[in-house]
Amino acid sequence: MNGKNAAALTALVIAMPLMGGCVAAAVGAVGTAGYVAAQNRAPGQVADDSAIRIDINDKLLKRSTSLFSNVSVEVVRGRVLLVGTVASSADKEEAGNIARACEGVKEVDNQIQLADDGGIGGYAGDSWITTKVKSNLVTDFSLNGFSIGVETVNGIVYLSGVVRSDAQRDKAVEIARSISGVQKVVSAIQISPE
Repeated sequence: MNGKNAAALTALVIAMPLMGGCVAAAVGAVGTAGYVAAQNRAPGQVADDSAIRIDINDKLLKRSTSLFSNVSVEVVRGRVLLVGTVASSADKEEAGNIARACEGVKEVDNQIQLADDGGIGGYAGDSWITTKVKSNLVTDFSLNGFSIGVETVNGIVYLSGVVRSDAQRDKAVEIARSISGVQKVVSAIQISPE
């Protein structure tokens, strides 16, 4: 692992507590090495993706606290998935441009939605859906659920990550679709038989 990868992996380990309870719980359960192995990506790849994610989030924060707090960034093999809600088309475009300008980004899938002010009820429903999808993915032993990221915005579930086969990707989508309240599933899951 080169110095850049080592630094990015160190940043990932330090940033884990900021990435949400599910990731922190998973890391606590399987350890950092287990977490990296569960991603179906080489440690250097996980580190590179984490460095890209940190860079994008840093630039979003420097541009606007609203963009930073309302846009979620997932990075898998240099491919960026942006989800969340913003107030205007200009904000959506700006977030996409920020992501595209970061070193190491190969592609940006800008799935950010314009805010319709779903309020706290909409947020709570989305959080429940995300939790339920993650739980069902992790407990399905035909999948490596820890390798699949889940975000929900206005009832639309966004899946990202790396799985070993088309069948696993299809199973993850099927699981997400089966959850009450899911309006649509968008899959950005990549296949890597390695």
